[in-house]
Amino acid sequence: MDSISSKNRRVEASPGEASLEASWINSCQAGDDSAFNRLVLKWEKAIYNLTLRFLQDPDEALETTQEVFLSAYRNIRQFRRDARFSTWLYRIAVNHCISRLRRRPPGSHHSLDDARLGIPLDRNLVTRGSSESDLIRAETRHQVREALEHLSPEQRAVVELKFFQDLTFEEIAAVIQVPLSTIKSRLYSGLEVLKVRLGRTPLKVQEEGL
Repeated sequence: MDSISSKNRRVEASPGEASLEASWINSCQAGDDSAFNRLVLKWEKAIYNLTLRFLQDPDEALETTQEVFLSAYRNIRQFRRDARFSTWLYRIAVNHCISRLRRRPPGSHHSLDDARLGIPLDRNLVTRGSSESDLIRAETRHQVREALEHLSPEQRAVVELKFFQDLTFEEIAAVIQVPLSTIKSRLYSGLEVLKVRLGRTPLKVQEEGL
């Protein structure tokens, strides 16, 4: 699976596409497996890229992606449309990734060379002119990956969704299902860890979504 460029990292849906996706969900909830296959084709690249960056192991990321869609398939009738389908799918993916990270032995690290990882962290980072974006972009991909290993699974989830999936604080709170204040706290504490690991002095965090 190829990486997603910064311009189309999020799968943005036009009104027509949203209506089509809704029809696929309706059909899938009615038992149409081919409709679910269409949902997989639409979202598999985004979910794989999320799991790959999260876990930093292509084989484990592929296995986790398969688990995410299997879980989504088994629970599709429980999707009540009180949130976007993407939010529900990201929630499943993040939960699977966090569970895998927690099962890893203490002190274990997964460090891959750039060619095998296949997703350049610096080019996939959303940039809005913030000092935090500049901080991460300025480092080599290897250094960033090494620094991310020192974040807690919860911190890494927020950093991934904020910087690489380009979600707002409100969207992240909906995915992870914790208060907005907790999301911001995890992001800010995670950034402080990254700054220390990258040998940078503390920088002011911008309140308006970085």
